[in-house]
Amino acid sequence: MIEIKNNNSEIKEAIIKVIAFFDIFDYPLTLKEIWFNLSVKCELVDVIKALDDGVDKIESRNGFYFLVGREKNIIERLSRYNFTNRKLKRAIIASKIFKLIPWIKMIAVGNLLGAHNLKDNSDIDFFIVTEDKQIFITRFFCAGVTKLLGLRPKPGKSRDKICLSFYASEKAMDLRGLMLNNKKEAGDMDIYFIYWLAGLTPIFDSGEIYNKFISVNLWLKEYLPNWQPINPLSQRQVRPFLSEFYHDLVSLFIGGLEPQFKELQLRWLPPQLKNLMNQDNRVMINDQVIKLHANDRREEYRNKFSEIMKELM
Repeated sequence: MIEIKNNNSEIKEAIIKVIAFFDIFDYPLTLKEIWFNLSVKCELVDVIKALDDGVDKIESRNGFYFLVGREKNIIERLSRYNFTNRKLKRAIIASKIFKLIPWIKMIAVGNLLGAHNLKDNSDIDFFIVTEDKQIFITRFFCAGVTKLLGLRPKPGKSRDKICLSFYASEKAMDLRGLMLNNKKEAGDMDIYFIYWLAGLTPIFDSGEIYNKFISVNLWLKEYLPNWQPINPLSQRQVRPFLSEFYHDLVSLFIGGLEPQFKELQLRWLPPQLKNLMNQDNRVMINDQVIKLHANDRREEYRNKFSEIMKELM
């Protein structure tokens, strides 16, 4: 478990680290966001005291905290709220169609800080949890829907598109094994993945899967001990409505074709992904996880964060 420290100097150092990381993405933080994302176990009042006392290299304005000289990021963040609303509307529309695919258990938007850090030209990353032994057939129909609706991202055309590059079955929801490594040292831990996981925002949840997902990933508290699961607004939720009869009927006719859909998709896999498949955790394809991140930038972000911290500390 992470060592619990709550003295003022440790909290100040942790505050600098979290603000510095999100500065990579031009994203200033609110007081509560700082507390949620700290690596030190403490109370919100401890963070308030530390900030009131003054934290070197940190400034604040209009309720946001940022590195010295980065005040312009406030305007950038506020503008992203409009982009987020537009993109989430698109995501919800897609999810209302996706829920007709009976093997989808959960759909979450996977961007830092609960999908509120969406740039105008960015796509919308979906993380999808599927029923066990139905991951390939689920991916086939999800990809087909986005292609028919013109929602698949293409080179140079990703704005408001749906990126479907990460699936996990309900038997493989513990994602710890997908980190670059399990070390907790600031320069070695997979910091981007930790914040990505903490920021997953469910927009479709069938059978309380999100609660189960959280329960198997509570190891996240070792890195972010103050973090709390996201409770999305009701208007940003797609409610399940399909009956067990519908699920059983569709499964009866085509649910048993999972091996055929797997073989078909492996045959269609682009050479770039095929060459990287299961070489490391960038591109993973098996009966429990499909992760197609050929351009995995986690190492880049980790190195950049390490460089920033060397300058600051």
